[in-house]
Amino acid sequence: MKKTFIMTAVLAASMFTGGGVFAQNPQITLPSAGLTPDSPFYFLDRLGENLREFFTFNPEAKVKLQIEFAGERIAEIKVMVDKKEPETKGIEKAKLLLIANVASAAEIVSKEKASGKDVTALAKDIDDQFGAREKLLAQTFLDAREKLIAEHKEIKEKLLKDAVAAGDTVKIAALTEQLDNIQNKAADLKDKKDEIKNSFRDEQKKIEQEMDQEDRQKKEQEQDQEDEREENQEGDQGESELNQNGEQGKHETEKKGSEGVDNSQEGE
Repeated sequence: MKKTFIMTAVLAASMFTGGGVFAQNPQITLPSAGLTPDSPFYFLDRLGENLREFFTFNPEAKVKLQIEFAGERIAEIKVMVDKKEPETKGIEKAKLLLIANVASAAEIVSKEKASGKDVTALAKDIDDQFGAREKLLAQTFLDAREKLIAEHKEIKEKLLKDAVAAGDTVKIAALTEQLDNIQNKAADLKDKKDEIKNSFRDEQKKIEQEMDQEDRQKKEQEQDQEDEREENQEGDQGESELNQNGEQGKHETEKKGSEGVDNSQEGE
């Protein structure tokens, strides 16, 4: 379990003051996921986070918490996405909490600006931190999709080929169905990645509004480059591999079925 009541009290005491909390390098790694939203004990994890928020008073420290929690949400999503049968409800719950983390940070920045403070530098630092985590979020789905493409290729080029050579129509049908399922899972992963990333960026834009114009333009260029990188990784080769699917197996199954009908008619 990531947090206990004792740990929460100790950590909360260290969060009463803040300042300079965003000096760390945004090139980060994901923390341990611990409990995930599909666990019946996940509420304990959330309770610990709520207590930490309650006992944190400095605005920058509050934002730092939201960035930390966002990293944990992404780690949780990674664990659930990597499962053989991804936990859809759990991923959706983690997604909502993740978006709420970004929204809370944006709200804090807005309140700081309303109080008369210059938040341009703070907004950029926060945006950089969330941007680094957004990349990890996208990569989580891209990596899971790559595994499916590799599995699809192995089944089609080895197992299905062997089944066709052996004329095993039952196995051919089963493998073809398996290829269909992999294709659907890969499509679902892409859709879910795009959905979460778009929601994430919608909230992130509220932070970016407080950045100066030059930094905003630079951010837009970086996001365009990142989107292009993702599209290249998803790639024409992967799409071609998935779209080929089990057509050879389907054709062979239909052919064998047709031959069986013809032989039956000849016997009559």
